[in-house]
Amino acid sequence: MIVDPRDVCPGEGPEKVARALAQFSVDEAQDGAAFDEGYRALDAVFGPKGELERREVLWAWLTGAHTDAGAPITATYHMLLARSADDGRLAGVRDCYVTLDRAARRCVALLSHALVLPAFRRSGLAALLRAAPVALARSAIERAGIAAEQAEILLAAEMEAVDPDDRDTVVRLIAYGRAGFAIVPPDVLPYAQPDFRDTAALGVTPVPLPLLAVVRQVGEEERDEIPRARAESFLRHYQAVHAREVSQGELAPIRENALARLAAFPGERVPLIRIPWGPAEIAGFAPVLRSAVMPLFPPAWRGKAPLDVPERELERLCAAWSSG
Repeated sequence: MIVDPRDVCPGEGPEKVARALAQFSVDEAQDGAAFDEGYRALDAVFGPKGELERREVLWAWLTGAHTDAGAPITATYHMLLARSADDGRLAGVRDCYVTLDRAARRCVALLSHALVLPAFRRSGLAALLRAAPVALARSAIERAGIAAEQAEILLAAEMEAVDPDDRDTVVRLIAYGRAGFAIVPPDVLPYAQPDFRDTAALGVTPVPLPLLAVVRQVGEEERDEIPRARAESFLRHYQAVHAREVSQGELAPIRENALARLAAFPGERVPLIRIPWGPAEIAGFAPVLRSAVMPLFPPAWRGKAPLDVPERELERLCAAWSSG
């Protein structure tokens, strides 16, 4: 079992988590058969949306072909399979990259995909999959010979801005808020993901995708701010992985747009946006609505959907959730 119960935040619900720990195992995919089983499950959900890398790319990462041990930021890929303790059936999949900056003694787990299969939803398994990468980060720190008390661990997730017409954008953030995550203000770090489509084959210009920088400062979850260098590491560590598939010509505009705003921020500690835990606090999503986030990016990156006025979009969000 990869998951250490101490890594699961209390907001996840201790009783539900205890039941999940007894009901499931969570272990790394160690061979091609296990990887293929996990990849097929992810591909069925994320593949049609264009949100999953090609199999050969992830297999190369898993087997270490893309890992450069001499790089300033090293990166390894991990796929975790959750199985029912009763019959060994696949219940869920989590994949992530574990990146390590030895000089800074900072390990960042970049959360990629999390999937709980329909038969096992509302079981507490999702909480285990949110916490499991902490154990992977601790192992990376230990292998690097860094004392645990001298290291810092950050969990990082890319998430969509809140859209009143897409309840999933709210549901996902609420779940991660209860799991100890917070949001780096997009007006301080306007993060974007590169275009992973085969743009050459499609004959289109790459268009970055604006996303929120969502973080858990492991062991410091109650902290309401993040050091500037740690906030910057969200971008730097993601780009260390992206650089294996995406040209610097595509990554540079993303980096420049984000770091220009971070450089303009006057302090060394950036106040975090607390994620609301439920519908009663829904107005707390105002700073991360699409209408507030998209103007921070070049017009070509903002997507085709028209932007509402922030005040009106917030009214729509509150109305949608007040009615259930």
